[in-house]
Amino acid sequence: MTHEQFVTLTATDGHTFRAYTSAPDGAEPVDAIVLLHEIFGINKYMRTMAREFAEAGYLAIVPDLFARQEKDVELAYTGADFDHAIELRDNLDFALVLEDIAAAIGWTHAGERSTGRTGALGYCLGGGLAFMAARELDLDCAVSYYGVGVQDRIGLAEHIDIPVLFHFAEHDHYCPEPARELIRQAFRGRRNTEMYLYPGMGHAFATYERDSFDSLATKLAWERTMAFLDAYLASRSTVIR
Repeated sequence: MTHEQFVTLTATDGHTFRAYTSAPDGAEPVDAIVLLHEIFGINKYMRTMAREFAEAGYLAIVPDLFARQEKDVELAYTGADFDHAIELRDNLDFALVLEDIAAAIGWTHAGERSTGRTGALGYCLGGGLAFMAARELDLDCAVSYYGVGVQDRIGLAEHIDIPVLFHFAEHDHYCPEPARELIRQAFRGRRNTEMYLYPGMGHAFATYERDSFDSLATKLAWERTMAFLDAYLASRSTVIR
């Protein structure tokens, strides 16, 4: 059983915004995951993923990263909603978005249910933000599902010293093979970095209800993600660093 609610977060500049949270049953402290949404806001998919992580034993929080432009965004994947999602993405102030992600991380650190260990995991836009957050914010690990824009900020890689997991789709036009090779080269030799390529898959293969969704690839990516989180969040870790 899990427990869901919306909470209000406050960034360091006073900006207030909502976040969706899901917690596992019980009272013991657990590791936390900050889930970073696609360009569609805190929609049904992101709420579902928060519950899935809570069912797996994590405290999950999904901050509203569009709230500085428009509050309570929840968009579908086609038509006018898709066009609006692109507009919101293109008008993001990434420095301020990182401030908002930091507020979500701070919420996990302050909560009674948290061990104080927090990872970030993002999809699409959120996958790129997870990469940025791995460099800029107080995290213990990061997971990027088909992250957008990683190759454009590859210089951050040399300053990232936490474990990072990348899931790549073979036919992802946002991150084609030359971009993936650039990322591989930037992280080559890092023992705490994992990269997986999903042959035949397109962008957003793990997003339910999208045309690109593939259940087998999603299951495999989930299993790899769980193994990575088990290894690198301290309260579950058996890895000697």
